[in-house]
Amino acid sequence: METVLRIAAQSLSVALSTALVTVPLCILIARRFGIVDKPGGRKQHGQVTPLLGGVGVVAATGVGLWLVHSQSGRPGGLDLHMHEIRHVLVAAAVIFVIGLIDDVFKDRLSFQLKLLGQIAGVLVLMWEQLAKLFLQGGPTAEWLYMLFFLGWYLTIVNSFNFSDNMNGLMAGLSVIAFAASLIYLGTQDSLRSLLIAVLLVGGLLGFLPYNFPRSRVFLGDAGSMFVGFWMAFIQFDMASGFMGTGQGDFGASHLIPAVLIMGVPLYDAAFVVIMRLVERRPVYLGDNHHLSHPLVRGGFTPVEAVVILWGIGTLLAGVGVLAVFAQPSYRYLLLAASVGM
Repeated sequence: METVLRIAAQSLSVALSTALVTVPLCILIARRFGIVDKPGGRKQHGQVTPLLGGVGVVAATGVGLWLVHSQSGRPGGLDLHMHEIRHVLVAAAVIFVIGLIDDVFKDRLSFQLKLLGQIAGVLVLMWEQLAKLFLQGGPTAEWLYMLFFLGWYLTIVNSFNFSDNMNGLMAGLSVIAFAASLIYLGTQDSLRSLLIAVLLVGGLLGFLPYNFPRSRVFLGDAGSMFVGFWMAFIQFDMASGFMGTGQGDFGASHLIPAVLIMGVPLYDAAFVVIMRLVERRPVYLGDNHHLSHPLVRGGFTPVEAVVILWGIGTLLAGVGVLAVFAQPSYRYLLLAASVGM
């Protein structure tokens, strides 16, 4: 345990330091090549803002993973068996590249192509299981589980992408969700997921000073989709009992802790999608109906609105951690109370 804590602390420090150094470089590169977000329309920022902040977070995560992996086999090191998740790393890279293309060619990459890129990334993740199903066949439940798996990743990636609509909001909510997940991962001996979550917390904390309260850089789709992908991967540890056999609710209660920990982004995404469907507008077109916008229209400053949503996110994450250790019936009670709130 002492070794895990030491390496986790080192990983956090390395990721934080790397992000603090690389994000300013990303700002310079984005300005040099015109990879920026311009104000106007529904966008409320008052100046041209670079979009490559997510590259700094990715660099911080990558450097941290390399450091931990390089120490495996040495005295006091940990072997995370990274070869077992090579397909996950490739899928994360695909998701990141799709987001980066969208940032570079801002407003020129269609929603359909972006979604196809996300699906391609998740299919890389699912390839071995899908190949086995296609070649050997399997029960309907396994095909449904694959469909759920695809929907899980697409929903979370896009929910966190949607929540990146105000300075510091998505990065702060992600730090809260990853930090809450550490409590669960520490009890399940999921060292690899735990250290990846630590690295992402460090990278996002290193990014936040450049994005909140005044924004000198945005995460961009590359950053928000990359973080959303790893959020889906790590939270899946909590949902792994879904569709389990011998359970009256098909193991649906296993989803509740993860849903609560990611409560604000998921609720926000569901709300705006429903509103767009009701108003018969394309789901993929942005608007000012996210949870942060009514708070601002109600009289709060953008900084106050973000801090309020961070507070709600912290409360829901705490309830989610309680749900991890609760019986299924109590999990449903906690979910109902949270949705009611």
